Amino acid sequence: MMRNFTSTFVLIGALLFVSVTSSAQEIKYCGQTEQTEKLFNKYPHLRHNAETVEAEMDESARNYRGGGATDEVLYIPVVFHIIHNGGPENISDEQVYSAMEVLNRDFRALNPDLGQVVSAFQDITADIAIEFRLAKRDPQGNCTKGIVRVQSPLTTEGGEDMKALSYWPRNRYMNVWVCADAGGAAGYTFLPSSVNSNFMAPVDGIVLLHDYTGNIGTSNNFRSRTLTHEVGHWLNLRHTWGSGNTPGVSSNCDQDDGVDDTPNTVGWQSCNTSGESCGSLDNVQNYLEYSYCSRMFTLGQKDRMRDAAQSGVAQRNQLITESNHNFTGIFEEDVLCAADFFADELITCVGEEVQFFDESFHVVNGWTWEFGDGQVIAGADPEVYSNPVVVFDQPGIYSVTLTVTNGSEELTVTRENYVRVLPTAAYPSPYAEGFEDGLSEQDWFIENTGGDVTWELTGLAAFEGERSVRLRNLNNTIEGNIDNLISTTVDLSGAISAEINYRWAYANRTNETDDRLRVSISRDCGKTWVLRKMHRGLSDMPTVPPQNASFTPGGQDDWGFNAVEVANEDFLVNNFRVKFEFEGRGGNNFYLDNINIVAFGQDGTSVYDIASNELFRIYPNPADQELMLEYTLAGAEEVRISLHDALGREVRLLSDARQQGGLYRLPIQREALASGIYVVRVQMANRVQALRVVFK
Repeated sequence: MMRNFTSTFVLIGALLFVSVTSSAQEIKYCGQTEQTEKLFNKYPHLRHNAETVEAEMDESARNYRGGGATDEVLYIPVVFHIIHNGGPENISDEQVYSAMEVLNRDFRALNPDLGQVVSAFQDITADIAIEFRLAKRDPQGNCTKGIVRVQSPLTTEGGEDMKALSYWPRNRYMNVWVCADAGGAAGYTFLPSSVNSNFMAPVDGIVLLHDYTGNIGTSNNFRSRTLTHEVGHWLNLRHTWGSGNTPGVSSNCDQDDGVDDTPNTVGWQSCNTSGESCGSLDNVQNYLEYSYCSRMFTLGQKDRMRDAAQSGVAQRNQLITESNHNFTGIFEEDVLCAADFFADELITCVGEEVQFFDESFHVVNGWTWEFGDGQVIAGADPEVYSNPVVVFDQPGIYSVTLTVTNGSEELTVTRENYVRVLPTAAYPSPYAEGFEDGLSEQDWFIENTGGDVTWELTGLAAFEGERSVRLRNLNNTIEGNIDNLISTTVDLSGAISAEINYRWAYANRTNETDDRLRVSISRDCGKTWVLRKMHRGLSDMPTVPPQNASFTPGGQDDWGFNAVEVANEDFLVNNFRVKFEFEGRGGNNFYLDNINIVAFGQDGTSVYDIASNELFRIYPNPADQELMLEYTLAGAEEVRISLHDALGREVRLLSDARQQGGLYRLPIQREALASGIYVVRVQMANRVQALRVVFK
């Protein structure tokens, strides 16, 4: 499992190529120079130390004398840390296994394209005699499959903070982190000399972009050798053109990579196997090139990497010892030692499919699933029973149990209250939420991907009434933290269009931070989402002037309003949901209130079904100069009626008073209003009726 990639160099490697499938493909290149400078700028004392140690390692590599074809195979334990935020970067175990397969294939010169190496370099093509094994024991001695998963928004950061989420001692494991963004590169690592200090141990390892990992899943064969390239850097190889990260520059002919049998070259970003950039044939197919047609390491590179693997620099030599192999269990027999699983959806709807995935290890050959609603699935065919698809017929909260066997032993795991199944059409339209009755766990679901704070009910401010929900974003400590507030299902079936409107209040800081609020809708109970509106802290999200003190809105003038139209009939369904996603980027507090989801019928009035039988209608509609609003109250109510323009802005307050039961008619005069669409909004207690009207 390896791939051709170019990455790291002197002091830090960060290479990446972007995916390129056959013809025109975008390619990510190395971020090594930037990453190295970032490291040394943060820790200035490392620069001189690295230069000194690097010179010593160069001398050691020049004097290294291996055993040639009879070299003893060196084994290095590996752990993969999958840092994800629920996206495609959460690659499968199988994709990790493919990465390991490519890496070992390339390092042992067993790659099927080895025969394509040009004849001039075939005699120096090397089997490195180093192999890599996923750990079977974690640092505490527990059974492991060598793959760790951590959910965090730091997957898009790809640096020290991300690595700190999951790190195993570097003197026992080669750490590999897979993420959504590796600093803009395909991957990166550091040369041993750059991280020789024990202080730097937690950052020592390889960072890979998920779609440059392995050759299946989100990656492919073209991008599969990034890990091969990065491990070369991790074992002290430079790029073939030397220490820089600017291939194609003529001055590279004056640099050297410290390997005698790799000809000096300017470096290649294309596969010109007959290129002679510095007066001799270039080794364009080398794994430490940028050509994307890499096939080989040289014998000189073999000596340099094996010398580094047996060196005490950055504790590399401790990895290959028999005692460490025993500690990490890489040669242990596979045994059944853990039962585990996950589901692709933890909140779903009645009638929707949920897929469960067995994560147990090792050598499982039988499964029994109990889903808490009476359904039991059991059998030995992995195609049927390892990753079953289940449909829940009744709403509720269900615990799920998995029992696995290897034929002689059994292990069981239960996840209590694991899957929540929502009813279809939990609420009719219009649905109004002012949070006056609290933040109901039945109606609103909170997802927090990191940080110490998330959505919460507050009585400090509200657009109307006494309460709203807020995010104490001023206290968020993680840049890019995501907090989702997701509705239950609302019935929009039978409508010809719908509208979501809401109020919010937010202050930027004086340094103009760029927080974001995204409003998305789902037509399939939340399996997929479509973004309909994004507010940004640098543009349309602030509702008051910037301030660095903790923000609390002081009145209605501090609140904004927005209306999102839903006109696509595919979304006018009975399991419609809406999501408010806030991404914190260092700004101030955020407040949300008065969320309304309103469906409209053919006549322009909202689609509704109210138990108390209030009747609302407007006539004539469209109108020239006057509309008549007619409604009936079953009893005394506080009624507020307002007129809004097409952007949702209130243009006229029509009535705001307590009214007794009975029939009411309220004329609405056009006066100075322009022709167009307006919305009449009628609010009673915590309910809202919205009616679309037209002045011709």
